[in-house]
Amino acid sequence: MLQLFKDRNFFTYWIGEFISVIGDHISMVAFPLLVLQMTGSVAMTGMVFAAQGLPRAILMLFGGAVVDRTSPRMVMLLTNLVRFLLVMLVAYLLYIDAINIPLVFTLAFLFGVADAFFYPANTAMVPSMVSKEKLKEANALVQGSIWIGVIVGPALAGLIIAQDITVLGHDVGQVAATYESNRLGFARAFFLDGLTFAASFMTLVFVRTRKLNSDAELGGEPGATAGNSMLGEVRQAIRWVWSQPTLRLGFLGVAGLEFFFQTPIFVGLPALAKARFIEPAYVFGLMITAYGCGALLGVSAAGYLREMKERTLVRIMFFAFMISGASFGLIVLYEPYWWAMTLFFLSGAGDSFVWVNFTTWVQKQTPEKFLGRVMSILTFMSVGLIPVASLILGWAFEWNLELSLMMVSCILVVGCVVAALHPDAIYRGPPKNVEPETM
Repeated sequence: MLQLFKDRNFFTYWIGEFISVIGDHISMVAFPLLVLQMTGSVAMTGMVFAAQGLPRAILMLFGGAVVDRTSPRMVMLLTNLVRFLLVMLVAYLLYIDAINIPLVFTLAFLFGVADAFFYPANTAMVPSMVSKEKLKEANALVQGSIWIGVIVGPALAGLIIAQDITVLGHDVGQVAATYESNRLGFARAFFLDGLTFAASFMTLVFVRTRKLNSDAELGGEPGATAGNSMLGEVRQAIRWVWSQPTLRLGFLGVAGLEFFFQTPIFVGLPALAKARFIEPAYVFGLMITAYGCGALLGVSAAGYLREMKERTLVRIMFFAFMISGASFGLIVLYEPYWWAMTLFFLSGAGDSFVWVNFTTWVQKQTPEKFLGRVMSILTFMSVGLIPVASLILGWAFEWNLELSLMMVSCILVVGCVVAALHPDAIYRGPPKNVEPETM
């Protein structure tokens, strides 16, 4: 697997994304805690995440079509530049104490627009640099860099933002952190995130990619789809995904899972940390870091071990996700931070191991003509429903945080078991009655 680092082109891409991912996870800790400390409202935190997720959800499928029409590298260059400017603006407004909630909503919305094009470009980038035979190893290395970022970024965010590093609870009588005490720390965190976007932009300038097949692979004549509208191209890819039963179940299952997983992580857990601990930024950072440590172990194992059997891949994936769903309820029932870290470590290991295998399988199954769009559909399934989840679960967490987390945990466990036992969770090969030429 590490032999890929001898490829200077791939290594240049990897190091830039590694730096960028550290910044991403600094802001993932900073952003929800900033809104929570500014407003004191879990529901408002959910609404801000909805404002970011709405344009991302609406535009993401079109973002995949743009990637197929242009190139993943070009889209990533432009979106990294936009995100650099937005994050630096947040840092400056915090530094001069000019930030307010309407501005936060506006900046979150603009960031969501940029994400809608960046995400599908990022997932289509690896197949444009390496052969199909090396896809699993390349995906493992790229996702490994993500999880190293998850380890380093949240812990670094906690150190940058917090004035006092402590895992003590409120019962010790110390004063809890506030927006005013952490404002400059938030500014430093976003400024550092901006620098990582600049680093990623500079490395991408030197990366070279091959052009993905755009017409003949599906048996059509060159230029046969050139006259299609962008909406028609999106529909074409959706029809192809829907025609594959196991792929369809996997995509739908991921959508349901992420609906009940992302918002509890980035809205519910910060609120739980704020309710239980004096310095929530530090404790929340430790929880996410533990998940990242487990995930790094998982992607490393996925990179070195044989690929999972495609026949049972989706079934095993849902059983692994079931364990992650159970962790929310177990964290509510037992308060110590080390318990949450242990559960997240185990969840991260299982989730990342199956995710490397699943994304590699999707990339290999997908005709290159559809790759940008199909990966945008997968990304949409992962994050497209988060705006709705943020609104619904944000209000639920405001109503009763611990009970809502318990309910989410039960829904995830039951849903994953049902999906794992569904007949389509067993892959039996591509449907014989589907001809790619008709897509």
